[in-house]
Amino acid sequence: MQSLRRILAVIRKELRVLLRDRLYLFMAIVLPALTMVTMGYGIAYDIKNLPLGVADLDRSTHSRQFIDRFTTSGYFRLVMVADQTAALDRALDAGRIRVAVVIPPGFARTLYRGQPAAVQILMDGSLTTRAEIATGYVKAIVARFNDERLRAIGHRGNGGDEGTFPRLEVLNRIWFNPTLESKNFLVPGLLVISLLFWTPVIVSLSVTREKETGAILNIQTAPITPWEYVAGKLLPYAAVSFIGYWLLLLASVVLFRVPVKGSAAVLTAGAFIYIVGMTGLGLLISMLVRTQVAALLATAVIVMAVGLFYSGWTEPVATLDASGQALSRLLPTAGFMTLTRGVFLKGLGFAAYRGTLVTLGLYAAVYTLLAVLAFRKRRR
Repeated sequence: MQSLRRILAVIRKELRVLLRDRLYLFMAIVLPALTMVTMGYGIAYDIKNLPLGVADLDRSTHSRQFIDRFTTSGYFRLVMVADQTAALDRALDAGRIRVAVVIPPGFARTLYRGQPAAVQILMDGSLTTRAEIATGYVKAIVARFNDERLRAIGHRGNGGDEGTFPRLEVLNRIWFNPTLESKNFLVPGLLVISLLFWTPVIVSLSVTREKETGAILNIQTAPITPWEYVAGKLLPYAAVSFIGYWLLLLASVVLFRVPVKGSAAVLTAGAFIYIVGMTGLGLLISMLVRTQVAALLATAVIVMAVGLFYSGWTEPVATLDASGQALSRLLPTAGFMTLTRGVFLKGLGFAAYRGTLVTLGLYAAVYTLLAVLAFRKRRR
């Protein structure tokens, strides 16, 4: 009973600090949502209206049809028509266009003979990710043009009976994200990343501020055990960050229109355990450093360097090498990332992620225990 009173005393003190210093409330509740909104609208892998330059040296019906496949796709926007390839080279160098298409003379004549015709496509590779996606679009457009040509040849060769023309049809079905919109996998990841950074930061700054002002001496000499102090610190900051989680979830569904297809209860339970774990990590960092600047730098390095790049946000953890996968296990981010995307996109629930919830709980317990062990009392 005495332990509960001491824990409640620490909680009341921390709540007064939070209400008195609104910056902490802003960092815990508003900043994660602002991080999601700014990054959600600023980062996108969908390519629309990519600047396109064309040098049509054939000037035939077939060459114009080929160019139309690019301009009507929605992925490319024709901004330049040149008479010489050198003009396209200069435009690529200057960044006015990202893709250049050069159709040589005799393009239509070669196609009419039934022979393969060559077309030169130049791609600006300075932005690697966009270049890879644009290359995929170009391949799809060329494949569609070739298929139309084969159908036309088969139609002529079979006296108008196109149905007898032998061809292989591939039926693709995209699961979980059929529209292939990047927001559907970026936004759930941003929910995880937003909680990843700000949750441990606010609690680590709180403890180190007590160290800088000397207020920590009152705790170190008071009749309170380390686990009571850690519990009193952890609970209010975890609760405030949990309020921030609801804002993140609201922004995901309302602003970005990414629906939660699976169990919202499993997502919420996972988020709460994840928040407790990251709050425990922030407490552990604050026990090991002395100043707020050191706490901020240590949190940024540990959380962003490990949690961001080895979280599976942009690349699956399974594609990393052995050392990368080992680093991903230092934080619970990769596990919660899998759970969040599974609930958002795949419509999964407790049966699929009960093991993940247990693992997240183990992370939270270990971080909290290490924070308790790192706290040092002073003798009177």
